[in-house]
Amino acid sequence: MLLMLGTVHRAPKTGMGSPLSTAPKAFILLVSFAFAIVAPLALSTPATAAPVTYTLFAGRGPGSPAGNGWSFNNTTLSSPGPTLTAMVGETVTLILNATDGRFHSWYIDYNNNSAWNPGAPNNESGTNFPNATTLQAVTWSFVPTKNGTFYYRSSHGGDGALWGLITVAPAGAGQVIPGVDNTVLIVVGVVIIIIAVLAVATMYMRRSKKNPKVPPPPP
Repeated sequence: MLLMLGTVHRAPKTGMGSPLSTAPKAFILLVSFAFAIVAPLALSTPATAAPVTYTLFAGRGPGSPAGNGWSFNNTTLSSPGPTLTAMVGETVTLILNATDGRFHSWYIDYNNNSAWNPGAPNNESGTNFPNATTLQAVTWSFVPTKNGTFYYRSSHGGDGALWGLITVAPAGAGQVIPGVDNTVLIVVGVVIIIIAVLAVATMYMRRSKKNPKVPPPPP
C-alpha cells in the first residue's frame, strides 16, 4: 500500500493582528486627533485688544443736506447710525464731524435712559464737536469698561435722531483659554504632534527589529 505524502496546509491563525499592523493605525489616529485640535486654532483669528479708529459724521434738520443721523461719510446720514464694534480694554478713537453747522456730542448710553451717566465714556465733560473755534472735526478717545451692546447718542437738544449701536466684546474674546494667546496653543499642539510622530516611529522601528521577517520554507 502506497502512502501519498504531500504538503499539509494549515489555516492561518486569526487574532488581533500583529503590533506592526496596529502601529500605523495608532499613529494615524493620534496625529489626526492632534490635528483636529490644532487646525481650528490655526484658522481662527482671535480678537485681541488693539486701538481702533472710527470717523463719524453727524447732522440733523434743514441744515444737514446729508440727512439726519450718523454715518461714516458726509453724504448720506442715517438713523440709527452705523454699528460700531470694540473690545473691553482697547482704545477707541472717534473723529467726530458735523454736517449741519451745529454742535453735537457722543456718549455711550449704558442704561438706555438717554442721559449721560457718571463713569460712562462720553465727550461732553471735555468737548463738543465740531471745534468751537475752527469748526473742524474733534478727535476723542476712550477705553470701554463694559461688554455688551449699547446705544451711542448725542445729548444736545433736538438730537433725538442721532443714535446708533456699539457692541463691546469682553476682553480676550476669541481665545480658547482666557489670557492665553491662541498662538501659544498652536505651538504646543505642533510640538505634541512632532513628539507623537517620533514616538510612534521609534516604537515601530524597535518592534521591526524584534520581529524580523522569517523567510518562507523552501517548497
